[in-house]
Amino acid sequence: MQKKLIYLVVMLMAAPLASLAQEGGYIPASERRPKYAPWKEKHRNVKDQYDRKQGLWKFYSYTRDIIAEIEYLNDRKHGMSKRYYAHTGGTLMEVCQYFDGKRDGDYESYYYNGQMRKEGQYVYGKKHGMWTYYYLTTGEKRSEGQYHNGHRDGQWKFYNSKGQLARTITYKYGEVIMENGVPVATQGKTNTAPQKTEQQILKEKFLQQQESERPKSLKPKIK
Repeated sequence: MQKKLIYLVVMLMAAPLASLAQEGGYIPASERRPKYAPWKEKHRNVKDQYDRKQGLWKFYSYTRDIIAEIEYLNDRKHGMSKRYYAHTGGTLMEVCQYFDGKRDGDYESYYYNGQMRKEGQYVYGKKHGMWTYYYLTTGEKRSEGQYHNGHRDGQWKFYNSKGQLARTITYKYGEVIMENGVPVATQGKTNTAPQKTEQQILKEKFLQQQESERPKSLKPKIK
């Protein structure tokens, strides 16, 4: 009877580990309460037998405020990631998705007052698709446009703090080609060379005078 009881206890303890190993492909070797976590925090950060971060990890500031929640797979960010402003009691700063250590998926960023700052998407570490930026105080759109493989591409719209369209800029793979519908090369930029200062002009005249007063070579001319 006693042997059966011991066997049952061992099986009950081993079952969660076997299930976790089957689902996540790892065996938890260490579980620790996050550093600076409040005493009521029951979450544990897990490392596997190879000392790699696995699953959800929580991070706290020395004031015991949460500053990040990040999912890991084999020590690389993989899954949901949330960051919070320090010393604010958990005010969300940004939330995004990771795939194999790179941002991949929806991205949202917030100001410290909770107002949306910017939103868009990443594709394997680079901005791609429609992105929108907002003003801090009014919440109105600041700008919006497309990214292609990490570069601004196509027409971008820029607004004032009242939400009124202020200007448009057209990009081609990150380079400005048009502003307000006018090609940048035809906007009256006839002379882009920097003007010389008075000091530079005087220096050039002095050097020219020195050159003219320099004695000629005394070497005999070769006939």
